[in-house]
Parts: sequence; C-alpha cells; structure tokens
Amino acid sequence: MGSRNFEITEDQKKEYASGVLLDLIVKQNYQYSVVLEGADRDLEPLFVYMLSKEYLDVDKNNKYIQTPKGLEKLDNLHVRYEEYLAHFDLFSSVDLENGSFAFEQIFEMDDQTWDAYINQENFVDLRIAVAWFKKMNPTDIVFLSFLKENQFDTDKLNWQFDLLSGLIWDQIEEILDTAIQIEELAYQTEDGKIITGEQVVEDVIRQGAHLNVKLHAEEERMRHDDFEFPNDFSDKENENYAVTNYQNYFNPFYISPIWFLF
Repeated sequence: MGSRNFEITEDQKKEYASGVLLDLIVKQNYQYSVVLEGADRDLEPLFVYMLSKEYLDVDKNNKYIQTPKGLEKLDNLHVRYEEYLAHFDLFSSVDLENGSFAFEQIFEMDDQTWDAYINQENFVDLRIAVAWFKKMNPTDIVFLSFLKENQFDTDKLNWQFDLLSGLIWDQIEEILDTAIQIEELAYQTEDGKIITGEQVVEDVIRQGAHLNVKLHAEEERMRHDDFEFPNDFSDKENENYAVTNYQNYFNPFYISPIWFLF
C-alpha cells in the first residue's frame, strides 16, 4: 500500500465539521446559544470559525442561526453526498483479477449478506485512486464515506469533542495514507507489455460508469414498482437532491463542478 503522510489541517477539519453542524441546526432543529454549556463548550472553536466564514449569524435571542451562505454550503454538501453515492461508492469493492464490481450484486443481498460479501479478500478499495486520477481532493471521498457510515454520530456521548479533536480525523488520515495508489496498479502482461496504473484506473472508471447506469435504471424500476430495497443502497433522506447526468461520467476525466464548491 502507498504512504503519503497525508495531513488534514485544523481549518480543513472545521470546514468539514461545519457541514455536520449545519445539518444539525437546519435539518434537525438543534438550537445553540452563544453561551454554550456542558459538552457543547467543545464546539466553541467551530462556532467562531463558522461565524468568520458567515455560515452562521446570531439572532436577537443570542441563538446561532444559519445564513444564506450557510444554507448554500449545506445544500452543496447534500448534492456532493449524492454524487458520491451515485458515482464513487461502487469503487470501494473492485475485483481487479476478474474485472468485476461487488456492486453488480447489490440488489441481490440484504445488509448482513452484503457486508460479508464486500469484505471478501478479492475486492479492493479504489476510491482514493479514482479521486487522485480525477485530481479531486481524496479527503472529500473519505469524509463522505464516513457520513454514510454514521461515523460522525451526534447521538454519542461527547460527540462534540470528537467532531474536531477526536481520533476520527486520525482515522481519515490513515485511510488516505494506506490506500492503494495509482502507481501500485501497474502490471506487465504475459507478452511483456506494461500497463500503467493510470490505464488501469481509467478502465475501471469507464466500467464503473456503465455499471452505474444499469444500477440507476434498476433502482428506478424498483422504486416505480414500489419494491422494498433489500439493503441501504437507496438513501431516502437525500433523494430530493439532483444527481449529475450519468452519461457525463462515461468520460473518466469528468468531474462535476459540485466538487469545487465550498
């Protein structure tokens, strides 16, 4: 595995954490006074940062409230999350030897069976390699995968401390440091031809894009027929957010503009 000694800065942590806190305030109606109490006091540096970025303001009752800029940031986060689910999550389990994706079987298994299936040794995680290939920030991919897995669990005791200072950011850095790198995917064919890592990733992305179209069509068919999804492939909480046209991703170099917004 590669090692890049990736480091997430304090401001980057606050930028990501701002999205989590905005979701609590806007979507879950959490209310915070400027005079924080108890475990919420650990959020003070984050509130200061969010005020400086104009994501929040203070109302006449000395409560933190979202601003139009904060709402825009939250909306961008939700769209980016949908983009991740629709176009990048399937690269988490790729069988390079057989040229197949675990997600080909996503509608055939319940959650328990699916979790066991994708953890088989023949599947490797290429999400970070795909992000590097597309010249995206790979931290975005890991952060969004953590959101999907509820790693930022705001029901947990002392989650406020963990949001900025906990081990969760060390875990993200470790994933980035140890992820398969593009150059590691290079190989030599039986006739001596060198296939570069870039060629491998490009081919994987093309195959993944075509698989995504099939998965999306099957998802729409099941939704139209009111079938019950056997697992959490369909995220009902975010289904109101539009997803980029799937055909755009047939181009392995395509990047949605949403990844460049704050």
